[in-house]
Amino acid sequence: MKHLFIALLFFTSMGIAQNIDDNFITFPYVQLPFIPIEKAERFVHFEVATDVASANQDSLSMQKVKQANAAAIYKQNLSVWYTQMSLLQQQENSSGLSQAANYPAKPSLELIPEPILNTVDVGALLSTAEGLNISGFEKGNNGLLVSFKIMPPRDVKVYFKRSGSAAATRYSYSCSYYLPAMMTVRKNDGSVVLEKMIGNSKRTKSLGKYKSTYAFLNWFMKNRTTVYKEIENEGRSASIQSAKGLLENQFGFVNKTRRAEIYSVKKYKDYDYTDVALAYNKTNEGLLKLDNNADRANAYETLREARKMWVSILEESNLQNKKERINPKISAIIWCNIAEISVWMGDFNQVDVQVQNIKNSGVFKAKNHIAGETVFYNDQKTRWKANFE
Repeated sequence: MKHLFIALLFFTSMGIAQNIDDNFITFPYVQLPFIPIEKAERFVHFEVATDVASANQDSLSMQKVKQANAAAIYKQNLSVWYTQMSLLQQQENSSGLSQAANYPAKPSLELIPEPILNTVDVGALLSTAEGLNISGFEKGNNGLLVSFKIMPPRDVKVYFKRSGSAAATRYSYSCSYYLPAMMTVRKNDGSVVLEKMIGNSKRTKSLGKYKSTYAFLNWFMKNRTTVYKEIENEGRSASIQSAKGLLENQFGFVNKTRRAEIYSVKKYKDYDYTDVALAYNKTNEGLLKLDNNADRANAYETLREARKMWVSILEESNLQNKKERINPKISAIIWCNIAEISVWMGDFNQVDVQVQNIKNSGVFKAKNHIAGETVFYNDQKTRWKANFE
């Protein structure tokens, strides 16, 4: 009997759950910028410069220090060698026997390779920068100036992974590095509206496979300058290109698509849910009217009507009785619908009210729904207030 009771309870709860109809409405909308720019000033142009002079000077200075240290060590070792050879030569003169077998190896001067200096010319990168766009902006000099100051590569590290065995052993070499850029965005009056380090993430470059570590060292000795220049070119271009998403997010009026979950009610007992179906249809109509209008004016009246219809249905809500036509579960999913509608009306006070209602409800479905939407709603709230309040 106990198992039968649990089974009946399960199917009863399933029956109650079945009255909620999950629907997804896909519609276009304009993502508003965090930093709004007046329409007359929505032009953008770019410039690129480097900040590598001090790094180059440091490399040259370090080379001189290393050369001086190498020369001092060479002289010290050579003095020791001269002393040893002098004693051996004296023994040869005294005994008449060669001491060649005891001759120590003559010291050699350590080779300090020329430093690889960072390229100052960035002419080739300007086309990369000019390939960036900000939605809602045109190319021109009377709006935003986006400047990129390219930093030198740092933390360049070469490493390998060994694979295979015996004669099939191979060494796969790669290098990792960082090459960031400072991006500064200025308005036409020179005021800075955004400054941020970009592209400051680890990048990797494959250096090929070799039969031994010495084969790689031989290749790298001959190609180190080429490798460094490839890192420099690839890293610089990647850093500039990484600015695209940031510029769009902060300044762009980006056409996007949203897939929103809007709830309705299936047939439940003998209740009539025609009013719910009509409210759902009106909601669908309003959301589709958002289209690509930043101010959402075309959709406002339809969304207002839809919200009014949902609110009217809630007037008979009974949060104490699960068997009522508008029971706690249906009330909660209607709150979810009103929250979504209110977002696109720019009525975030109402969004906050509905979100709180849902969080305070005991309806898991609704609470789970709103937990997945809160970040998006807060993001939309910030953008709306930046542009229209």
